[in-house]
Amino acid sequence: MPPITVVFVITGLAVWLNGLAFLGIGTKQTEGSPSPLVTVGWVTLAAGIVDLINAVWIVQKLFGGDASDVGVRLAGLVTFYGIFFLALGVSLVKGLDLQPIGNLAVGVALVPLAWIPFFDGGWMFKSILIVWVASFLSVTAVIYGKLKGQVLGAVLVFTALYTFLLPAAILGSGHTIP
Repeated sequence: MPPITVVFVITGLAVWLNGLAFLGIGTKQTEGSPSPLVTVGWVTLAAGIVDLINAVWIVQKLFGGDASDVGVRLAGLVTFYGIFFLALGVSLVKGLDLQPIGNLAVGVALVPLAWIPFFDGGWMFKSILIVWVASFLSVTAVIYGKLKGQVLGAVLVFTALYTFLLPAAILGSGHTIP
């Protein structure tokens, strides 16, 4: 099973938790206890760290014998998402202003579109990149008050299922992603 499966699983779970939080599921804070968003932040932070570790592993594997630039290109794409989830996780854990995260989300939404040719012939990966554009731009829209949080929650739950957890399940079952 490819190492990218780890990225799909942990990032999918982090997106799932963020989506449920925006839907208001599991976010009721009881008096005297920490905010459930701190827990979401820790999972999101862990996803960012694991993504970045995987990006390094992919590059290391490349320089350990693979002569192509495929690993570096894939690691670059994973790094976009790793940095985003790392920054979002820290922001949620520390209770920081999310406007810089909204700004970061625009870059993370648009620049990875340059990777569409990387997935030559892979319709699912191409569609995943398009869903990520909508997801990250929705994050920005919510942070700047242009979209309701519940809409983002639904977008994120769909994103978690279609773009992260379904590909992980496909790879986990021994198949390749179409």
